[in-house]
Amino acid sequence: MPEPEAQHLLIPPTRRRILAQLGLLAGAGAIAPQLYRTLQKKMQRVEVGRPGLGTWIRVVVQDEDITRANRAIEKAFAAIRLVDDQMSIHRADSQLARVNALAGVSTARVDTAVLDVVGIACEGARRTGDVYDPTVLPLMRLYGFYASGAGHFPSDREIAATLEVMGHQQVVMDRDQSTLGLTKRGAALDLGSIGKGWALDKAVEAIKAEGVHSALVDVGGNVYALGIPEPDAQGWSVGVVHPVTGKIDRTFTLRDRAVSTSANNEQNHELGDVRVGHLLDARHGRPASGHLSASVVAPSGTLSDMLSTVAFLVGPDKFRGFAGADESHFIG
Repeated sequence: MPEPEAQHLLIPPTRRRILAQLGLLAGAGAIAPQLYRTLQKKMQRVEVGRPGLGTWIRVVVQDEDITRANRAIEKAFAAIRLVDDQMSIHRADSQLARVNALAGVSTARVDTAVLDVVGIACEGARRTGDVYDPTVLPLMRLYGFYASGAGHFPSDREIAATLEVMGHQQVVMDRDQSTLGLTKRGAALDLGSIGKGWALDKAVEAIKAEGVHSALVDVGGNVYALGIPEPDAQGWSVGVVHPVTGKIDRTFTLRDRAVSTSANNEQNHELGDVRVGHLLDARHGRPASGHLSASVVAPSGTLSDMLSTVAFLVGPDKFRGFAGADESHFIG
């Protein structure tokens, strides 16, 4: 399809230039929102970008009352910080980190939100035959992610041993007691494939609670479009950037919908002489590299985030008709 007019679009040539020029981070799949014309004169537009969840977060709010717009933005960032407190694996004091530390020993008390996200992720694992797996953290570390120190491509024996402690069957939840645990020592949850989408939804809920009806929230490339940007628009335009060429490959028009993209172009490294991406097939214990990126539009950020990972892992043929996805787009 022809590219949108350049004056209305941010086409980030590189991650570094985005950061340097605009304070934007494209995120896991390089989704870049378009620049939009100003709404009617009485509408106020406020845009704030800040780091969080290990990525860059951008919130755009449009409202007649600039005080309300600013308040909605602060509430959105507060909601995202709470998700970080609950689900970060990079903080020893997060609820998820405590669950992982007690794996095979005991359960830990967690908020209902953590149980909800883990439950959705486990359902995704069941539906994919464990190709997608929220207990993938041991495999991520085996392949050298999260500063694990791994310096070689793992052997078949190492992969098999790691798979032994993985699987959604290891997860134990008690909603009455608000506890979460893992049955085997060495097991560990990683909600990186769904947590940003959940944070996106919580941010949008906070914005809507303030009475705002027009907003765009981008949590590391997981984007939710609330309402419309101007009276005659069908929705917000969000472009998916080709991870190699940097050009817009597909533009979605979104209204009260989310889109997420999964790709290996930003999170990868070399193990020996093999370049490994962070998207791993948890059933076989191998990197998934059948295509360059997968984007999914869904009613919520939680679903779009998880389903974009699922789409990348299973490919377009198996993903076609997958429940919860409104649209999908594959590159490569």
